[in-house]
Parts: sequence; structure tokens; C-alpha cells
Amino acid sequence: MTLRPRATEVPELVRRLGSRQPKQVDRARARLSIIGSHSVEALVEALEGDNNRVRTHAMPLLALIQDPRGRGPLVAMLLDRDPRMREIAARCLARFPSLDAVAAIERLLKRERVRDVRIAAVHALLQLYEAGQDAAIRRILEILLDPKEDPKIRAACMALLPLLRPSARRGLFLRLRQDGVEEIARKVAEIADEEEPAAPRDKSTIDALVRDLASHEYTVWNEALHRLGSAGPSAFEAVVDEMRRRGGDPEYCTRAGMALKALGSRRVRGLAEALDTVDEPLPLQVLVEVAGTIGEKPLIYRLKSVIERVAPDAAGALRFDTMQRVRAKAHFELARIGSRVAIQDLQSILGDTERRLPLEALAAIELIGKRDEIALLLKAYLREDPFMRGRIAAVVRAILKRERIRRNSVVLRALPPELRRVCDGILARSARRKRAR
Repeated sequence: MTLRPRATEVPELVRRLGSRQPKQVDRARARLSIIGSHSVEALVEALEGDNNRVRTHAMPLLALIQDPRGRGPLVAMLLDRDPRMREIAARCLARFPSLDAVAAIERLLKRERVRDVRIAAVHALLQLYEAGQDAAIRRILEILLDPKEDPKIRAACMALLPLLRPSARRGLFLRLRQDGVEEIARKVAEIADEEEPAAPRDKSTIDALVRDLASHEYTVWNEALHRLGSAGPSAFEAVVDEMRRRGGDPEYCTRAGMALKALGSRRVRGLAEALDTVDEPLPLQVLVEVAGTIGEKPLIYRLKSVIERVAPDAAGALRFDTMQRVRAKAHFELARIGSRVAIQDLQSILGDTERRLPLEALAAIELIGKRDEIALLLKAYLREDPFMRGRIAAVVRAILKRERIRRNSVVLRALPPELRRVCDGILARSARRKRAR
């Protein structure tokens, strides 16, 4: 079985998102998240339909895949007539940290009247703020300090307080203790008087927090995430075990990854062993991303063994047909430190005519590609869809610039006529865009 999605595979998987059978939905979600960017067009198209069950699952998948093509449709869903769809869209947009996402959520808060949607928008701004979008704090503070605002929504804004520096937090505490709304003043007093929860150490507490990561309530899973981040090495094992048990749940695996990254390098001593033993595609994909985030070179170089473990065998068959994206992500993390230790396998991905080219593999080539990869990129250009052709063209231009290869160089003149025409077309379009500016 190959990973190149047939014309009917992705649409059929999207259709199954509307099933009333939870197991069938879970299998479809897991498969679509593994296919990744190649499922984005069908998921976006599903948002334009009228099946809310499908749309309910399609939006979180776009958020998990995080392909930039998913952001615009999620912004558009903030205008949907159904409050539930607007609520889900707001939460999902938080996975696209950008000024555009912050502005879209702020516009939603300005016009929205449904309480649950407004609370979801506040939670989205909090996530965007945690992801480094400092502008997201502006509207949260406005709501928090507005005595005319719904107390329930102001209470949701209080999740900001633990994220602030002590001096800023003390100033807000003092101001809110004097608030004219009794409910707000009382809640702030309770928060100020609460002691910082001790770092969880015993197994029962850690296991409870690991389960809380699956909660549908933002405040519950977000608190569990932060508390696990302060736990000891035993939390790593517990999170990985639960992530493997829920290996078909993309949302849980994403949250588990956030918790593992928060643990830091000293508390993930079992990561190297996990990279060698975990066989479930989504959990292994998360572990690869965690290794890249931690950034320790010995750990990242270990990803070469992950690539060798999941790459096709001598007969061309993948040990796991769902591991193509794991393999590509491992290549990307190696490329981020400038390593070409697995370049032969990366070249084989470029030259594979049976499987779609993963965006992560293309991103890796953009970082470490040399003249040897140009012909393979041009061949991939001929068989890929328009979106991927645009990305491949950008990578070709980046390599030509880095390697200082000119249009009339020997490297390009040696290309077969068909590939030379493709390359000339890429360079001509680039030149036209520069002149148009």
C-alpha cells in the first residue's frame, strides 16, 4: 500500500467524518492528520458544505495540520450562522499564531453576542498570547477591566493572570479587588489567596493530569498541561503511555506534545528510547517534534535511526504505510541543524513517484538542498498539484541562490530538455514578479 492518496481516498475519509460511529470517525481523523497537507483542499471544501458533523471535525483537523491554507477558511467560519461552528472556528484559529489570527478573533469579540462563542474567543486569544502574539493581550485586558462586560466572560479572562510577570499581576489584583462587580472581586481574591500548586510528584496525581489533557474544557486541559510541565521525569513516561493508548486521537496527541515540550530536556530522559520503540504514527510524529524543540544535537541525530526504521525496505514497501509524514518530519528536524546525514533517504522521497511529496520533506530540502537535488525537484514539479508546484519552485530558487547557480551554468545546461524547460519557466515567472514590483 502506498501513501499517495488516490483521487477518492481523501474525499471518502472526509465523508466518514460525518459518521455516527465514533470509531469510524476516529480512524478517518487519524488518517487525514497523517496525510497532512494533501488533505487540506478537501477539508476546506467540506467547510463550505452544510453537514455540521463533518465541519465539526474538519476544523480541528485543519488546526492540527497547520497548513497556512487552513487559516483563511477558519477566519471565514467565524461568520457562520451557527454559533457552535463559530465557537469551534475560534478555538481552532488559535493554532495559527499570527497577527491576522489575533485581528480576526478581536473582530469576532466586537460583534459576537453568544456567551459560549465569546468565551471560546477569549481562550483563543490566551493561546495566541502564550504562543508569542503579544498583541492578543490587549483585548483580554479590555474585557477583564470592563465592569459592563458579562462576568462569566471576564472570569474566563482571568486565565491570563498566571501568564503575567509578578509586577503586572499584582497591579491587576489590586485593581480588580476594588471591582464594582462582587462576583469578580470575590473570584480575584480567591485567586490571589490561592497558593501555587506544588509540582505533581505522586503517580495518582500525574495520571489524573494526563487524563485531564483530554478534557473538552480549555481551562482544565490547559492547567493540566502547565502542571505536567513542572513535574518530574515520571510525567514523561505517563504522558507517552497515554498518548500511545490514544494514538488515533490527533487532538490529544497534540496536547501531549505540548506537555512533553514543557517538561524540558532534563525531564525527558526517556525520549531517546521512545524514539526507538514507539510504533504508533501520531505519537511517534509528536516525539520527533519534541526532539526538535528540545534542540539537543545528539537527540536530533538519533532521528536518523527513526528514518531508517520507518523508511521503505529493499522491496519498496514501508514497514508502516502511515509513517511517511513521521519520516519527513524527522528529515526536517535534521535539516534545521544543517545535517545531511540522511540525505540519501531524503533524495529517495523526492524521487518517489508512488507517494505524494510531504511538505516537511520539501522544507528540509529548502534548508540543506544542493545542486544534486535540483533535477529531483524538477521531476517532482511535473507530477505534483499546483500548490506543491509553487512550493517546489520556491525551493528551487532558494537552492540556485544559495549555490550561486546562474541560468546559463553547466549544472542547468546538463539537465534533460524537459527539466530545463521547467527550470526556465520557474526562473521566468520569478523575473516577471520582480519586474511587477
